[in-house]
Amino acid sequence: MSYSQFAASSQFYLYGKTHFNQKGYLKHIKDYKPAPAMESDLTGKVFMVTGSNSGIGREIAAFLAKRRATVYMLCRSLEKAEKVRNELKEESKNENVHVLQVDCSLESSVRACWQAFVALHGDSPVKLDGLVCNAGMLLNDKQRSSEGVEMTFACHLLFGSYLLGRLAMPSLQAANGRLVLVSSGGMYNTKFPDWEVATSLKGSYNGNLVYAYAKRGQVLLAERWAVEFPTVKVVSAHPGWTLTDAVDAAYGDQKKYLEPMRTPWQGAEGICWLLVAPLNEIEAGAFYLDRKPQVKHMAGPFFSEGSFTKNTPAETDAMMANLENWTSAARPSKEQLQAFDEVKATTTGTVKGDLKAMEGKIDVQRFMGKWYVIAHIPTFLDRGTVNNTEDYVYDAQKNTIDVTFTYTNAERTKTSQVKQLGLPNETGTEWKLKIPYVPVKLPYMIADCSEDYSRCLVSEPGRSFLYFMARTPSIPEEELNNWQIKAMKMGFDSEKIMKVPQSWT
Repeated sequence: MSYSQFAASSQFYLYGKTHFNQKGYLKHIKDYKPAPAMESDLTGKVFMVTGSNSGIGREIAAFLAKRRATVYMLCRSLEKAEKVRNELKEESKNENVHVLQVDCSLESSVRACWQAFVALHGDSPVKLDGLVCNAGMLLNDKQRSSEGVEMTFACHLLFGSYLLGRLAMPSLQAANGRLVLVSSGGMYNTKFPDWEVATSLKGSYNGNLVYAYAKRGQVLLAERWAVEFPTVKVVSAHPGWTLTDAVDAAYGDQKKYLEPMRTPWQGAEGICWLLVAPLNEIEAGAFYLDRKPQVKHMAGPFFSEGSFTKNTPAETDAMMANLENWTSAARPSKEQLQAFDEVKATTTGTVKGDLKAMEGKIDVQRFMGKWYVIAHIPTFLDRGTVNNTEDYVYDAQKNTIDVTFTYTNAERTKTSQVKQLGLPNETGTEWKLKIPYVPVKLPYMIADCSEDYSRCLVSEPGRSFLYFMARTPSIPEEELNNWQIKAMKMGFDSEKIMKVPQSWT
């Protein structure tokens, strides 16, 4: 564990012992200002709450129902939801409590749920005054859904927040509504990582970290949507360390370290306030706990922000683009996602010996020209660089190849080139590279090349580097996944393969 990770995790826990547990709640409510909105009549207002058949979600649904709102409980278990719905109707004397079945870890289920909601309104414009994305899970072992996506990430962020929020946004805009993403203090442990790590395609599985990644993602999503949709109050919120069935199942005896824990109502109360407080009292994009915006980072010395848990705008851009891609046809298929797991499991430590060049011959002339490096295991030279390209020019008389490798520093302030001379063998699949002022010739081989010479994998026998290259600056995500699986089958470590940042114009 790095010092920065230690600081983030230890300070999150120490801060939480003061603010996130029941003692923190009882301390915070002493500073509450009068809030008559908490007793307001919500007749005619429409709200959705995911995961509302137990715990925090049930408390939120009960609060809304008692104030005469129309409440849609979005729950995975229809049987449990119907039982709670009947209880809420009896407690509130409000008949406008409805159940929609949804599994927030499945794209198909979220889309079907939203279509069912719209269909209930016929030709009437669909308005939604508030959506609370509360459903979630915390798994100790990796599980992929029937659609192939890791379930914690899918439920908390990909489908349960991003997709549902996207579908609901026009209805929220029509009502000048509110969107609350129920995050967690666990997000203080980390920044949002590379997409492959967040979706459990790389790295060993750690259920707590996967959960934290999704929760940090919700905070970033709220920030972006607050700007993109200014007529909707979009916020993230922390319910504190609350004793629910889900927490009990996930932590077991370890929950003793979070005690004294909040009751479900104490965890839900601040979220309920966000649903009824005057709009001008709510800070869009903020991360709330107990009616108050909180800091979003505490990884620096003495609980200062630091930089360890912060994402750059470019990293957030990438997260948003991937969320959009993975809720569309661009998401890898179930079979591809399963293949990542299977190949990783079967190739780890089993591929022995040197990497071999592809079989057959390469038409060297067709291989020439410009290649864009899409993903790589970098050498010492190009580690941390962007906009990498290889240019090849063949001299048939000398049977040599002029190689120009171009790269830009991470700050995009300086572009450099390295000139090399390639000496291909008779098949064209293996070269020796001569670099000026370097006394030895370096090995280089073409491990795979598409029939149309538009994609290739190049490396050397020891697999110390890998370039996946294409003739265009980008390729479809699905195709990139297939080439990554090819590389894994050749014995390359999937955890070391990184996309190369690009900003070509």
